[in-house]
Amino acid sequence: MQSPDVPTLVFLHQGAIGDFVLALSIVQATAAKVRIARVVAIASAPSAGLAAGRSVINQRLLPDQVGLHTLFGEGAAADRRLRELLADASYVLSFLGPPSGPLDGALREATQAPVISLDPRPSAETLDQRQHITVQWASDVARAGFELTELDPPVIRMDSPAESTNDGRPMVIIHPGSGGDAKCWPLDRFMAVADKLQDCRVKWMLGPAECESDTTLVRSVRQRSESRDEALLIEEAFLKAAGRIAAADLYLGNDAGMTHVAAAMGIRAVAIYGPTDPAVWRPLGNHVSPVATPQPGMPIDAVLTTTVIASVHARLAQIS
Repeated sequence: MQSPDVPTLVFLHQGAIGDFVLALSIVQATAAKVRIARVVAIASAPSAGLAAGRSVINQRLLPDQVGLHTLFGEGAAADRRLRELLADASYVLSFLGPPSGPLDGALREATQAPVISLDPRPSAETLDQRQHITVQWASDVARAGFELTELDPPVIRMDSPAESTNDGRPMVIIHPGSGGDAKCWPLDRFMAVADKLQDCRVKWMLGPAECESDTTLVRSVRQRSESRDEALLIEEAFLKAAGRIAAADLYLGNDAGMTHVAAAMGIRAVAIYGPTDPAVWRPLGNHVSPVATPQPGMPIDAVLTTTVIASVHARLAQIS
């Protein structure tokens, strides 16, 4: 376990890829506020593994490595490994539930360090006022006694691999998948955007989720790739996929975890939103262009192809 002589923030998170990336904004600000030298994340999202050593996160532990599940057992003692980690902590930042909840109480019993607990889910007020989720989280941290004066976009530092086939044209990665069908813009519209990128190197990216659940999507993208000068990247390894994205000049995708990863790595991005509200969930940073339906909650096919094309061209025009 980490020496108690090193000020350490233990960060607990059980959300998905994009949620973890957005939470990094709060972790960055909190670590700076309390002058923390080391951050240990207990998280299951693949983006946590990517962030370890490449962001404010120094070390990532999987929940099973410390027996995190024992924290959820009513009246049960926390796992020894978890108790030892928490005993060495200077601060604990938990995204597992609100203050005064059962998990907050279990954490306070396991450590003498200050515990900052917050509910990662958007409140009714956040949704009604259409404020970004990180604003809600920062307010929760402030109520715990730690005013965060400035929130910067999440930062993940990823070296981009050398491109052996770089011919001077901008490289655009298009990722047409997402965690749910309702968040997926129609594939034919992604292809219509690609048709307008003759001066770019277009590469399509698919992950294991798309390959397992949508054979029609995979087949259509593969056929396009084979009939045109457009590479198809099928990456099962999360770190390798992130490395591919880090080499891009622009990333085009849906409201999905990899879109947040691209933004955190500083890649210009155009993110397409349908049922979810980008005012609440968009990736942070001035280098990201969210393109949404006229009203939140509308079907994603209400996003016009011409609007996406305009956003992509505007971002490409920024490349010197």
